[in-house]
Amino acid sequence: MYLEDFILLFCNGEPPSRARLDKIIKRPVKVVCADGGAQKALSIGYKPDIIVGDLDSVDLSDPRLSSVEVVRAESQEHTDFEKTLKFVLERDWNNILVTAFSGGRMDHTLANIQIAYEYARQELGTGEKSRVPQIILVDQQFTIYPVARRLVKEVSSGMGVSIVPMEDLTVVSTRGLEYELQSSRLPRGGHGVSNRATRNEIEIVVESGGIMLFIEGK
Repeated sequence: MYLEDFILLFCNGEPPSRARLDKIIKRPVKVVCADGGAQKALSIGYKPDIIVGDLDSVDLSDPRLSSVEVVRAESQEHTDFEKTLKFVLERDWNNILVTAFSGGRMDHTLANIQIAYEYARQELGTGEKSRVPQIILVDQQFTIYPVARRLVKEVSSGMGVSIVPMEDLTVVSTRGLEYELQSSRLPRGGHGVSNRATRNEIEIVVESGGIMLFIEGK
């Protein structure tokens, strides 16, 4: 997988290695950081272009950040990740790779995954200008895709795949997995985890509800 025309968005968790990100996105359109995510970007060799948040976690005295655009957003109703995601989408940057969203506090990790899922389902704009953002999350172990309808991905046979339902009534069919689903109802929880690809392409069809698709190492 190699992504083009994507924003690279850093949260304030543990970033994957630069080598891992280079396999996915070598030339992001912009590097946008949620507050202290700026330090996480710098730690693996990325120069932030924009920092968004209440600025309580970022060290703006760092000379490496002297020319960075800083957007103060102090609302307590949203996390710094959500503020940053909203900022990016308001600039019509619709393809977003989110990283450093996990590690550290589990509550932050769960909240970040939920926020990414909710925003990936939003239809933005109206009429011919309407659009649905493409949001992908990546850490050192997984690449994670919000799926509300259908997704076909190239993988390697034997690669770990987990389906995590995000809605109360989620119905899923699959092709290319060891344990196939055929219009299967999956309650929220761990009912779709620890599956495995049996070919080099998998297809996930969500007939109702929505999921987060975790692909190991992809």
